[in-house]
Amino acid sequence: MLLNVLIQGSGFPRLRSTVTLLQSQKRNILVDSGLSDDAGRLVLALKERGLTPDDVDVVVATHLHYDHCGNHLLFRNARYIVGAKDFIENARFIEAYHQDATPGKTATSDLLREHYQTVKDFYVRSIVREVSRNIEFYNRVLERDARFVPIEGSHWLTEEVEVLPTPGHTHGHISIVAHGARTDSEEAPRKILIAGDALFTRKTLLEDAERELQLAQDTALYSHTRRRLLSEYRHIIPGHDGLVEAP
Repeated sequence: MLLNVLIQGSGFPRLRSTVTLLQSQKRNILVDSGLSDDAGRLVLALKERGLTPDDVDVVVATHLHYDHCGNHLLFRNARYIVGAKDFIENARFIEAYHQDATPGKTATSDLLREHYQTVKDFYVRSIVREVSRNIEFYNRVLERDARFVPIEGSHWLTEEVEVLPTPGHTHGHISIVAHGARTDSEEAPRKILIAGDALFTRKTLLEDAERELQLAQDTALYSHTRRRLLSEYRHIIPGHDGLVEAP
């Protein structure tokens, strides 16, 4: 199985997720589709590997925050894998968003503060703003578009690609384990965790991840998941970084 980081993500102040391509058993699988502003970069990165968006079979959303699912609709032939809890909660959130007639969507902002234990106001403003920019995609969530495949528990996409529940950042957050992955033809195969925001950047692999806790729906569960992943995996692609080795 080949693994390529198509777009390396970044953290604050401009959040954009990493986008990773897995080519396993004749299937092209994307893990996260990135920030909507990166659509052109993503299409070019695929083209450099001889692919078009129509060649992508599966798009995994580690979760449905705007910086991780901004380009799903480019991939019209793909199934969209998502954690079941994330799917349900986001459909309810978008329904509330549409019903919110308050100036500046203040009721929507209040709802976010209720659902995130320690979220900061700057991130609330970002979410509300970016939902409006990505409303076509989020309406597909609300409509339960048939391309979505909500899953619970562990799941295998191929014999090499495992979906792993990693709750905390969101209740339905999922990560991917690429078993026997190579990043080029000369490299020995490795087991690589594509963490999503269960692990944010390489910097926070070494620290207490206090800033990550500001973005977690459940801070205690997030910390538990983080410790478990760092104890089990050596090769990691955090949600907003490239491939790194855990300390």
